[in-house]
Amino acid sequence: MKRISSIISGIVLLVLGITLRGNTQNNVVYPKELQQLHTNVWENIMSNPADVNEVTNLLSTLTENGSWPDIDYTSKERGAWEPRNHISRLLEIAKAYQTKGSKYYHKKAVSKKIHSGLNFWLENDFICPNWWYPEIGVPMVLAPVLILMESELSPEQMQKGIKILDRSKIGMTGQNKVWQSGNVLLRNLLLKNQDTIRIASASIKEELVVSTGEGVQPDWSYHQHGPQLQFGNYGLSYVGDMIKWISILRKTPFHFDESKVEILRNYLLDGLQWVTWKDQMDISACGRQLFIDSPAQKAHSLAGDFTKMEKLDPQHAKEYKKANDYRNLSGNKHFWRSDFQVQRNPDYYFSVKMNSERVIGAESCNSENLQGYYMGDGATFLYQTGEEYRNIFPFLDWKKIPGTTTMQDDKKLPVLTSRGYRIKSDFVGGVSDGQNGVAAMDYNRNGLSARKSWFMFDDMIVCLGAGISSFENLPVTTGINQVYYNGDIDSQMKDENAQIYDWVLHNGVGYYFPGGSKIKLTAQMEDGSWNWVASRYPGKIIHAKIFRLWLDHGVNPKDKSYEYILVANATRAKMVKLEKQKSFHIQNAINRQEVVSSSGDVAGVVFYESGKSEAFGGVTVNQSCVLMLKKQVNAVQLSVTDPTQFLSEIEIVLNGEFSGKNAEIQNGKTTVKVQLPKGGLAGETINVLLKRKM
Repeated sequence: MKRISSIISGIVLLVLGITLRGNTQNNVVYPKELQQLHTNVWENIMSNPADVNEVTNLLSTLTENGSWPDIDYTSKERGAWEPRNHISRLLEIAKAYQTKGSKYYHKKAVSKKIHSGLNFWLENDFICPNWWYPEIGVPMVLAPVLILMESELSPEQMQKGIKILDRSKIGMTGQNKVWQSGNVLLRNLLLKNQDTIRIASASIKEELVVSTGEGVQPDWSYHQHGPQLQFGNYGLSYVGDMIKWISILRKTPFHFDESKVEILRNYLLDGLQWVTWKDQMDISACGRQLFIDSPAQKAHSLAGDFTKMEKLDPQHAKEYKKANDYRNLSGNKHFWRSDFQVQRNPDYYFSVKMNSERVIGAESCNSENLQGYYMGDGATFLYQTGEEYRNIFPFLDWKKIPGTTTMQDDKKLPVLTSRGYRIKSDFVGGVSDGQNGVAAMDYNRNGLSARKSWFMFDDMIVCLGAGISSFENLPVTTGINQVYYNGDIDSQMKDENAQIYDWVLHNGVGYYFPGGSKIKLTAQMEDGSWNWVASRYPGKIIHAKIFRLWLDHGVNPKDKSYEYILVANATRAKMVKLEKQKSFHIQNAINRQEVVSSSGDVAGVVFYESGKSEAFGGVTVNQSCVLMLKKQVNAVQLSVTDPTQFLSEIEIVLNGEFSGKNAEIQNGKTTVKVQLPKGGLAGETINVLLKRKM
């Protein structure tokens, strides 16, 4: 009877196996509820085909013990940990092995090599000192290898593999949480554990949300490691992972609420799209990852994400297609949650990155961004060709980052932590009407104070500094620009003996100094090393000719100031005309910085305290704020923001009679009470249209 019972049980199991098998890969048995998920995961892994030539090389160089001779398996590097390449290579080979039509499809010799390489890793279980690799980085690559090879794995291989995957636990925030949850999901797919898959998928979906914690912000910037701009690092990985998981979980019991795709769409189109231009990601958006070719690689990755979104979100395919051409986005945007502003059009791109008591300026982690001590102190980058800053990092004078006002000494810059730094100021922010903008920072760091502002009008950026003071017995400078030297330098001097310049022209960018200014200028070969930027690189010294321009405020400056204008698409004729016909009227005082176009059609005012400006016939405010005014037909548009993000209301008084929301006329003047946003919207620009009474 036992024999008959065993036979019957075997037949039942065989039939059950056939029933369960359904739409699966390589005859791996999956429950019905997980079959579509397994298919989707498999297709996602295989969606990026293996490079046959690369696989050929990898197979030929794999040693008998399953290792590669060019990988340093003893590496303790915290970033770009070399041993992880071993698993990445195995994944490429496994994809070729499972690709129908490939010359390596199900070849026994290839299978043997995959198992040899896998066993080498499982037996040695290499551990990086940086927690991210054992808990996130290794499992995210190992899990796909195990899934592709699942039908051939021995119980011992599976057991060892699952043990490594088990190091990933759900428990962090932002993109780290997404990575962890994805690893947990794949591990439990291998274990056929539906309950934990449901928990892991819910954890991923929880992060597709707008919040004031880590992750996507209400202004469509991205934060990680505290309130810190992370567009090009964690924020870029976040997009890729969300696209992946929305696709994988579709048509399964664990799918996303499709309405949440809108969040991803807005983050891409209203956030990330703003910071790539001419196949380069803005340096200030790259975070700590200032590696060889990293801005170009990040821009390329984002372009791929836009293309994937055409399929994922087909109703908005035209918008994603347009986003892949930098010429289709023009205007100004201020990211009030991140103290960051961008001005762009088809001809040039400009940004300013600031920090405050609310927002972290920059970080260093895993021996990356070793020189980034001032990268959030008003760093400005102006692109025209897209090549100005390509791989310039080894040659930068990091104490004269464009836009920053800093102290100069012979000491090495301190290395930041992953929690970065903040300045002692809450008056940091900006105003934007979508076309023009003003950014301002009441700077206070390490005994140096300055009130700095940037007025972005059309093809010119007016840069002002006032109240520059320090008592640290060190010289203080303001960086204007550092780019590769390209072509002759043209200039006009007001006083040759005193080296006072009216303007300088180099590589299509003009630097105009209203009233003349004494500047420092060099164009010479500079030594550099990538190792100075990130420790993963060798210490080889390399050279490049660099154009540098800066202002010297002297030792222990007291209430010093500066004024300069960056002129895009400049020519000698344009600079001469600018000198003869002033484009702006400028006021640069410690309590108020102001720029009014010569036509009087647009004005920007930074009120560091309540006060009055003569712009537009006279305007008074009862609170510190940043204000922009623009003339329209029989109307004036006010754009106002509270940089401190503390205020609930600002009262603005204009000379003249106007009608509009919350506007009251008395004695020939109009008073407007502007209600300011709160919470995650605090710091956002409020636009008010006032129609002139006829």
